[in-house]
Amino acid sequence: MRLTLSHRFISFKKAISKQQLWICLGILVPFILLSIRFHFQEDLLLDQILIQVPHQIFPRSWDDIFRFFYLLTGVKGTAVIIAITLGFLVWKCCWIEAKVLAFSTLGILILVDDILKPLISRSRPPDRLVESVGRSFPSGHATGNVLFYFFMAYLLAERYPKWTPYIYGLATLWVLIIGFSSVYLRCHWPSDILAGYGLGYISLTFSLAWLKISREQVKR
Repeated sequence: MRLTLSHRFISFKKAISKQQLWICLGILVPFILLSIRFHFQEDLLLDQILIQVPHQIFPRSWDDIFRFFYLLTGVKGTAVIIAITLGFLVWKCCWIEAKVLAFSTLGILILVDDILKPLISRSRPPDRLVESVGRSFPSGHATGNVLFYFFMAYLLAERYPKWTPYIYGLATLWVLIIGFSSVYLRCHWPSDILAGYGLGYISLTFSLAWLKISREQVKR
């Protein structure tokens, strides 16, 4: 058992670069500090200023457009998209990719919604433009979508390497639209979204490492 755990640790160490580990650490430290801060004091002056910005850029006629983006990428909408994606991966006999994607997305959902949000217990912004329940920090919306769409971008970039910049560019643009929509509709504070992006990057890093290790084990 010790040998197996040791081998797994070494495999993860090889699958994740030092630069990625430092980035994850650089995200995790401020994330923990913000979590402690919001647990004891919810308000942040910068959040109250930045949450006004979207409505200074876009008129109220954009409400339905951003509401569509938000609902499409919410828990129910994303669950349908993930289910379709998993079905496609299974149909293509991409068992490893389907397994990693399924457990990663389920794991991050449980971590954010059932552990972090109740523990930190930050309230959502007032005067929301769409119904949203639960606590606010970190944004599960941002976390889950970063994990899912960049995981899929990675798989597509493997399949179509010449299109890599466009694939990752579209994934980045889409995730930014999702985050902006959440702030525009006042479902999340800007810091919730940024924290979700950071947590999404960490979960994506370890999910891709798990994918690489699983593929290597099959080759053996």
